[in-house]
Amino acid sequence: MVAGLECFDNTLIPHLAIFALGVAMFTPLGESLAIPALRRKYSSLETKLGRTFAGMLLMCFGGFTVSAHTLWMHNKAQEMGGGSFCTAGTVCDCASVIGNSDWNTVPVLGLPWGLLGMVAFALFMWLIITMAKEPAASWVLTHIKIGTNFGILGIGVILYLMYAEYEIGKICQFCTTAHIAHIGATIGFFKLANMHNTSEWEIPGLNKKVDIVSKERRKRGGYVAPKIASEEE
Repeated sequence: MVAGLECFDNTLIPHLAIFALGVAMFTPLGESLAIPALRRKYSSLETKLGRTFAGMLLMCFGGFTVSAHTLWMHNKAQEMGGGSFCTAGTVCDCASVIGNSDWNTVPVLGLPWGLLGMVAFALFMWLIITMAKEPAASWVLTHIKIGTNFGILGIGVILYLMYAEYEIGKICQFCTTAHIAHIGATIGFFKLANMHNTSEWEIPGLNKKVDIVSKERRKRGGYVAPKIASEEE
């Protein structure tokens, strides 16, 4: 095997393909990827905001699928009592990491790391989908804050898992892919925070009255004076 490729497991390709498409959609390249056929079906792809949501959703879905794969490997290791169930190399050996009984579960909780990853990415996807469905909702900023804070917390967990790999002396390429997807999602929430309440927070087809009311609410600290009946007619 060619040096440097011994770490690569071909079963990673589907997960990486989903993640790479998400990264591309998340960047300026997304405008080219959103071909007319897709834009006709999904009008949100016409805007930077829509493409950002789409890219984040794909990145998180890639993280979810690779986390599910690591959960399968964890269960396989439990069933086999160890063994080789993925490509192994001198440095990259997911069997040595996921099959390690001292590090393969969440401290105190005892849950497999793959299951925790699936829950984390499922939460991310729920936040993204709900915001994409109702980008003008009053709770959008709260969702962004939840995603950002949860992402920062997750980076702390990633550092712990990197330390575990250091202690074991091996690298799990599946775990690393999930870690990168988590970091990508966290960056995405920071990007959404910067876009919120700016001209980039474009919402195709949204009733202009919603935007007017939201601006008035911000000016008055959340209070909007009731309109006189004659004005509404």
